[in-house]
Amino acid sequence: MKKVFVFFLLLFLTGCWNYKELNEYAIVTGMAVDYKDNGYEVSFLIANGNKSEESEAKTSLLTGEGDTIYNAIKNISLVSPKELYISHLSVVIFSEEIARRGLLNVLDFLLRDPQSHQNFYLLLAKDTKASDILSILSPLADYPSQNIASNIANSSKLQGKISDASFNLFIEKYLSPGFEPIMNSMIILGDIEKGQTSDSQEKSKQDAYTKLDSLALFHDDKLVGWADQEESIGIDLVLGEIGTLYFNVPCGDQFAVTVSDDYHASYQVKKDSFYIKAEAKGTLREVDCPINLEKEEEMKSLEKVAEKELRKYMVKAITKAKNLEVDIFGIGSKYYQKYPKEFSKIKDWNQFFKDYPIQIEVHFSYTSKGTLEQSLERKTT
Repeated sequence: MKKVFVFFLLLFLTGCWNYKELNEYAIVTGMAVDYKDNGYEVSFLIANGNKSEESEAKTSLLTGEGDTIYNAIKNISLVSPKELYISHLSVVIFSEEIARRGLLNVLDFLLRDPQSHQNFYLLLAKDTKASDILSILSPLADYPSQNIASNIANSSKLQGKISDASFNLFIEKYLSPGFEPIMNSMIILGDIEKGQTSDSQEKSKQDAYTKLDSLALFHDDKLVGWADQEESIGIDLVLGEIGTLYFNVPCGDQFAVTVSDDYHASYQVKKDSFYIKAEAKGTLREVDCPINLEKEEEMKSLEKVAEKELRKYMVKAITKAKNLEVDIFGIGSKYYQKYPKEFSKIKDWNQFFKDYPIQIEVHFSYTSKGTLEQSLERKTT
């Protein structure tokens, strides 16, 4: 018995047999994939956690090329003094050209690699290289990858046009029958070259910065089109993934800015049609029109206009998806769950989805007028 106890004690005292010091690794926090010379150009953003001088860069961008993702990464290893470690990836960015050709090889690598924890965001670079997105520095975060990941996480809660498009969610939709994936996109505004220098971080006005843009629509692993801002809002409304949404409600020649922070969508699938019932509640945040907020009939009228606006976004999103023949809403997945035999007889769901009737019902109500019971314009007249 004592021998057994000593054996286990020795195991705990000696530690892990393959343990390595943290400073032996090059910690990869971001990955960019571009297309080059009929192959891949892969860039890794490395966190420089052992700076000897305050003036040294906090990150390094290492790039390798290859005919496969694995070969490109192996070529990065040739210029890295440390072993590459990707378990701390927070974002993977693709160029538009790579996305149009297909992401399957990259997705397969990220699923297969034993270091990949698969808990990171996917992002498309719009009108620029993926590596450029990864190299724009921000004064609000030490690493560009950290800045991008935080931007997506916060914006998906506060902006209805941004989706919480994680790697796992993309794969889940890709593998589900009757469900096509979507992905956020990002653009660069300003001077890219200046935005890549540390001097840009010291300025009150940045030389360049990244900005989340519209949603990208996929068929399987290939990019097939872009949604504009209103269509992107509509996509999240149909999916029922709205956290907080700010939108304009027309009243006269002006607008009443409304925020909806209580949204729910329910669905009913039938063989001959699909039904969406959306229910939302919100508050007034800005009133630019001469409406009498104390009159119930005028508030009811404004609610009806808000319902039309929300429905308009949803119709635009559905029209875009039908035109591109991509069921990004998972309607086919719901159809499959209820009518598996009928679904198996449909040769091409996306083609079926194009002509499949979708009905929308929207209910909206104001729960608050903000801190003013009347518009400031009416209080001063």
